[in-house]
Amino acid sequence: MAKHLPNLDNLSVQDFTQLIQEAEVKRAEKQESAKAALVEEVTAKAAQLGLSLEALLGKQAAPKTNGRKVHGDAGKPLAVKYRGPDDATWTGRGRMPKWLAEAIERGKTKEDFAV
Repeated sequence: MAKHLPNLDNLSVQDFTQLIQEAEVKRAEKQESAKAALVEEVTAKAAQLGLSLEALLGKQAAPKTNGRKVHGDAGKPLAVKYRGPDDATWTGRGRMPKWLAEAIERGKTKEDFAV
């Protein structure tokens, strides 16, 4: 099957842009057509087995997450909850700072440093 393609060497930038846009539209049309044909084929085969397409696919699984909670204030500066020696601070999130961990080892509590 011979395809007629324009001579790309003779195209201007505008012509290339238009050709790309037209090709993307045609590609999307072909893809939708192929998708519809596939759904029709699978539906017919499922019907031969006495199944509906929904029964064949089953319940869709929820997308997996990495298990981490996203805070509503992500990216915003947080208020200081603990203030230590030399004006060192900690918001209470993330790894406990060394100055606070050492103070707790010496018998203090986090509440001793609460702001």
